[in-house]
Amino acid sequence: MNNPARIYRAALFDLDGTLIDSTRAIVHSTLAALDELGWEPVPEAVIAAHIGYKLEAIFPERAPDERRALLDAIGRHYDGICAGQTALHAGVAALLDGLAARGVRMGVVTSKRRGHTETILDALGVRHHFAVVLGADDVARMKPDPEGLVRAMASLGVAPAHCLYVGDTRVDVETARGAGVAVAGVAWGTDGAERLAAHGVDHAIGSAADLHALF
Repeated sequence: MNNPARIYRAALFDLDGTLIDSTRAIVHSTLAALDELGWEPVPEAVIAAHIGYKLEAIFPERAPDERRALLDAIGRHYDGICAGQTALHAGVAALLDGLAARGVRMGVVTSKRRGHTETILDALGVRHHFAVVLGADDVARMKPDPEGLVRAMASLGVAPAHCLYVGDTRVDVETARGAGVAVAGVAWGTDGAERLAAHGVDHAIGSAADLHALF
């Protein structure tokens, strides 16, 4: 569904699957963490299909403290490979340059930890585009709670009616709805165009260039 009546002055982005292709690094670090903890391995396709979702989606039978231990182990393995095994999605660099040239204020709101987020954005040469970056360790309640988006909008000084959140999963749609902002769903991420349409995005985005027309 499109909503051309809105005038967007700020763009907030999810990270994994939206701005960056981090699948290889996440899959490799997850498999290494499972091996370290002695858990049964999980098919790579299953891990990739749950990027952007919480670990209980893959391991519902595990206790919260076990999932926290796994998350910590994943983080340790991810440290050394997150920058080298991650790339911007096609057209994202030009998109960010174009939005910056138009004076659009930008930020990142992600469930990835802040340290990894900053490392990746720096390595890919795009950190300077974002006036605010909020990771999982910057908020008390992770997505789909809207806390991160609300804080990011306050930092940018933009009202919800003039802000667009760009993501690739149902979690991102729910987060945007909770914050009262419109949401654009990118077809190249975890959920894909068909599932995003079913989630009820305001704008269906087939390529990074499609986002330019919304600002």
